[in-house]
Amino acid sequence: MRDRIRRFFWPQPTRPLWRRLLPYATLAGAAAVAFLIGGAGWEYTNSSQFCGTACHTMPPEYTSYLNSPHANVKCVECHIGRATIATQFFRKAQDISHVVQFVGAEYEVPIYSKKLRPASQVCEKCHNPQKFSSDSLTTIKSYDAQRNNELEETHLSFKIGGGTHREGLGKGIHWHIENMVEYIATDDPHLEQVIPWVRVTDEETGDVSTYVDVDANLESDFVESHQDSIKVVDCMTCHNRVAHQFDTPDSAIDDAMARGIISPDIPYFKQNAVAIMERSYPTIGDATAALRGLRGYYESNWPDYYAARSDEVQAAIDEVVGLYEGMVFPTMDVSWETHPNNLGHKESAGCFRCHDGKHLNEDGESIRIECNLCHSIPKKTPEDGSAPLMALTEPFEPESHVDTNWVAKHRFAYDGTCQGCHDVSNPGGSDDSSFCANSACHATEWKFAGLNAPSIIEITNVLDTELPTYPEAEMTWDDLVGPILQARCVSCHGGTAGLYLDSYEGAMAGGNLGPAIVPGDADASLLIELQREGHPNSLAPSELEWIIEWINAGAPESRLAHQEPSRDCCS
Repeated sequence: MRDRIRRFFWPQPTRPLWRRLLPYATLAGAAAVAFLIGGAGWEYTNSSQFCGTACHTMPPEYTSYLNSPHANVKCVECHIGRATIATQFFRKAQDISHVVQFVGAEYEVPIYSKKLRPASQVCEKCHNPQKFSSDSLTTIKSYDAQRNNELEETHLSFKIGGGTHREGLGKGIHWHIENMVEYIATDDPHLEQVIPWVRVTDEETGDVSTYVDVDANLESDFVESHQDSIKVVDCMTCHNRVAHQFDTPDSAIDDAMARGIISPDIPYFKQNAVAIMERSYPTIGDATAALRGLRGYYESNWPDYYAARSDEVQAAIDEVVGLYEGMVFPTMDVSWETHPNNLGHKESAGCFRCHDGKHLNEDGESIRIECNLCHSIPKKTPEDGSAPLMALTEPFEPESHVDTNWVAKHRFAYDGTCQGCHDVSNPGGSDDSSFCANSACHATEWKFAGLNAPSIIEITNVLDTELPTYPEAEMTWDDLVGPILQARCVSCHGGTAGLYLDSYEGAMAGGNLGPAIVPGDADASLLIELQREGHPNSLAPSELEWIIEWINAGAPESRLAHQEPSRDCCS
C-alpha cells in the first residue's frame, strides 16, 4: 500500500504530463472539498438554529430570542462578536467548558450570560452611539384588571436624544453615551439591580461628580475595595433584555389585548388570567392545566357570555397558554423575576437603580429623577375619549423646578404660587381633573423610587425660614399654628373637602370627613391622623410635633387664652 501511494504522488519523470499533474489536482480537490465542508460546518455552527437547537438546547433563551426585535441577528454576533475567523474560533473553543458542565450536570440555573461581548464590539457595529434621535411619541395601553379590563391610555413623548455637545446636542436619554458614567453594582454581577455608587464625568466641562445611595451605608474604603467592579454605562446597561425578554403577565396580556388577540370584552379576563400566571408551578403542564381551567370558570360563572362567545374565550385561553410558555420555564428556573428588564422603572428598578432620588453627591444634589428629564409628563386619555393636549416644546421651568431634589421637595413646597402655571385643584389626587391630580403619577406605587427615604425627607422637608418656630413663638393658633397652616395647607384647604384652615373657627369646625382638631386629644384629630399616614403635602417633622403638642395643650387660639386665669387676692 505504501508503494502504491508513493508511486501515485511521486510518479516517474517519464510518465505523461497529466499523470504527473494528477497528484496536485487530487490534493487541490481534496483541499477544496475540505474547505467547502469546513466552511459549511463553520457557517452552520454560527447559525442561530444550531445555537438554539443543537448546541445550547435551552428553551428560555431560544424562545425569547425568536420573539425579540433582534431575531434576525445571529447569536454569535453578540456572544462571540465580529472578528477574524481565528479569533472567533478560539472564543468558541473556550465554550467547550460549557459542554463539560452540561455532561456533568454541573451548570447552574437560571443561566446568565457571563461572556457577552461589550457594546462597542456588538451594538455599535450597527447602531451609531453619536446619532441624535428625535423625540418619540408613544401611547401605552393598559387594561385595569380590577375594573373589568377597562382601557387606560397613557401618552408620552420620549426624549431619546443622543449626539454630541460639540454639535449642540448631547442630551436626552442617550446622554449617558456621550458622557462617562461609571458605576458599581453590589448584587449579582449578571443582574446589576443594586447600584449604590455612581461617578459622572461631564464630557463638556470635565467636572466629576460622585453620587452615593444615602441608604447604602457604604464603608469609607468601598471604592478602593471594589476597583475591579467599576463598570462604564453602555447600551446594554439599560437595553439588557433586547434579545431575550421575559414579559410580566400583566404587560403581556395588556399587549395582547391592545393588538386585539385577546378580547377585553371577556369579563374580568385579565384579573383571572394574571392571578393564575403569577402562581408557581412545578411543571409547564401544571401551569397549562390551570390556565385551561379558565374555560370551566366561564362556563360556570358566565354561562350566557360563554354560550354566545365560547370561541372568543377559547382563543384567549390558547393565547395566554402560549404567553406563559414563553415567559416561564420551571426546569430552568427562569421567569420575568429572574431576568428583569432595565428599560423603564415600574416592574423592575431599571432607571431607578440610579435615578431614584436618593443618590446624592457631596453637595446634597441628587441624580435627577423628575419625569420630564427623559419623557414628557404623562397624559391620560380623558374619559370623554377626546385627544389629550401635549406640549410640542419644552415648557418654562422656574429655578426651583431645576433643583435636582425638586421631585422629592415639591410636595412640601406646594403653595398658592403653583396656581400661576398649573391647575392645582384636587392636589395629590388621581382623577386626572387637574395637573396636580395626574393618575399616572399619584395612582402608581413607585416602589423603586427613594423619595421617602428618611435622609431625603430630612433635606427636602425643611422649615420655611420666614415661618415662626417654637419656643421663639408662643404655642397658640395666632402666634405659631395659624401661620404654619396658612403657608402649608390653606392653598388647598381653604375649602377643599369642606375644611377651612385659614381661620381658627374654620379649623375647629372641621370638614366633610369629621373634626380636624380635637382640643386636648391629638390622636383623635383627623389632621394628625392623615399627616401620620402620609399626606401628599406633609408638614415638616418639627412642625407636626409642635401642632400635636398644641392640640394636647387644648389648642388655644391666642396668648390670652393660653394664660392661666388670674386670681383676685381679695376674693
